[in-house]
Amino acid sequence: MRGSFEHTYQLLTTYFAEVRLVDPDIVFDIQTTSCKDKRFTRCFWCFGPPKKTYKLLRPVVVIDKKNLKRRYRGILLTAIAIDPSNYIFPLTFLITDLKTIESWTYFMEMFGSNFHGYDTRFVAISDRNAKIINVIPKVFPFAIHTFFAFHISNNIKTVLKSMRIAFRMAVEALTNIDFDKHMNAIQNIDPVGL
Repeated sequence: MRGSFEHTYQLLTTYFAEVRLVDPDIVFDIQTTSCKDKRFTRCFWCFGPPKKTYKLLRPVVVIDKKNLKRRYRGILLTAIAIDPSNYIFPLTFLITDLKTIESWTYFMEMFGSNFHGYDTRFVAISDRNAKIINVIPKVFPFAIHTFFAFHISNNIKTVLKSMRIAFRMAVEALTNIDFDKHMNAIQNIDPVGL
């Protein structure tokens, strides 16, 4: 989109109305402050039909955030999954002005209500963000929450380079035998670390 940020944010409702002509199942929610100036606070969307689509995907959801730059800084929250052909399938998006527990809760609740409901079992993968760690069990009590191997690997002290290598090998292992072998190597390097 071209033009100023102010103009672009003003066009969001029109944009989603145009998308709805092509995709009548799109879900979007734009929220602004209740003030006279109607300042943008957040915008959620997912392409449809969400519940039918989700049933075809693997029950593993990757949740991540990206800081937006420029004058109107904000956060882009995303949830993606993998389709049966091993392609990345974007599920939901939220642009928000703040990364607060309230924003994460809203994002997770909107994801849950549009894709499967709160009692379905699935695996959620994210970074070790404290807000995500707190929100996922509250919104999805039956979800299994785990972390990106990349972030865990980076948290391993650089002094223990051999442990980091063994960890990466365990993460990338294709068989249980190889995985157990690398986990045993980690246990031998630092029995207390795991």
